[in-house]
Amino acid sequence: MRIAMFSDTYLPQVNGVATSIHLFRRELERLGHEVYVVAPVSPPGDDKVLVVPGVTFAFEKQHRIALPNLLTIVEFLEENRVELIHSHDPFSLGFRAMRAAKLMGLPHVHTYHTLLVKYRHYIPPPLTPTEAAVKAFSRWFCNNCHVVIAPTEAIREELTAYGVNVPIDVVPTGIDVENFKIPKTDIRVKHGIPESRKILLFVGRLAKEKNVLFILDVFREITKEFDVHLVLVGDGPLRGDIEDRIKKYKLHERTTLTGYLKREEVIDYYICSDLFIFASVTETQGLVVLESLAAGTPVVAVAKAGVADVLVDGQGCILLKEPNMKAFVQAVKDFLTSPGFYEEQKKKAREYIERNWSMRAVTKKLVAVYRKAFDLVPRPETPPMFSRLGQFAESLLKVFRGDSDEA
Repeated sequence: MRIAMFSDTYLPQVNGVATSIHLFRRELERLGHEVYVVAPVSPPGDDKVLVVPGVTFAFEKQHRIALPNLLTIVEFLEENRVELIHSHDPFSLGFRAMRAAKLMGLPHVHTYHTLLVKYRHYIPPPLTPTEAAVKAFSRWFCNNCHVVIAPTEAIREELTAYGVNVPIDVVPTGIDVENFKIPKTDIRVKHGIPESRKILLFVGRLAKEKNVLFILDVFREITKEFDVHLVLVGDGPLRGDIEDRIKKYKLHERTTLTGYLKREEVIDYYICSDLFIFASVTETQGLVVLESLAAGTPVVAVAKAGVADVLVDGQGCILLKEPNMKAFVQAVKDFLTSPGFYEEQKKKAREYIERNWSMRAVTKKLVAVYRKAFDLVPRPETPPMFSRLGQFAESLLKVFRGDSDEA
């Protein structure tokens, strides 16, 4: 198959959606498929990515909103003989994906990565949309696709409740386990962290919904009894508040903020850390907790939303029902005070990932979804009208540029 993925985020950005696209693209290519990407960012030298114009998101500066030209996109898709479109957000590029699919008569698969109702606060009043409006928009967009992918069963149920009536398949993002075995860089050496000091890790956007300030409060309590160091990988709108609280708690010598890192760098942090602590209650899947388990690093997390769907208490992790301070601190202490329990959970973490979350297994599920989408689209015997119009427009452009076959 020849597939085009559309997304407002991609490598080198570090977030769950960019990682998901990267992993699926690589595994699809291993299986013999051709995968192209349309995005406002790209790793240098990747000629299978169409980089479209974009502007910085006014309410979160590290993200860009694509402002693509539809004709440019269609030309790119036709030049590469794309057969299926897979969108990863419902906004500017998602809308262009929808338009291109309809104009070209292609199947359109959409992954609903983010529970948008949980992120309305990023748009300040009076522009903040109502919850009902967000649900209505999600329903409209999904119902204009052929198949929708939900990363978890909880998201599938949510979309069904919204009134989405096209097929919804659950396909989580898998883990490339081989990448999580040997670190390329020792982060203790890199950041000057003593060998005797245990490293607690958080990976994610430094944002309100990730509950990072709660993590800092937990860490402060742990430092009263244990020699530990907290590493926060990521960046976001809450960074200033986090730095202020670190200063207030006098934890600057025990805390490292790395900012955004390349994915291969982030993997080293998973491998070199002793424990992953995560208190977000809004994850669609919780890819970071799975990546930590793949590295053999046990997890303490809150069993909400996507995290509850992907983790099993006692299989490399301790899961808490709520982000309760006392219970979270005690769970961290359980790992730090019991070497036997800790080693048992390290072993179970890797086994759980290898058994349930390999990229090969989940990519086969994705291919099955693509085939379902093909079955839902009648294949035209002649090229779509828009293709012929595009060829005519291209001929006109050549005339105006002065191009000629006789030159």
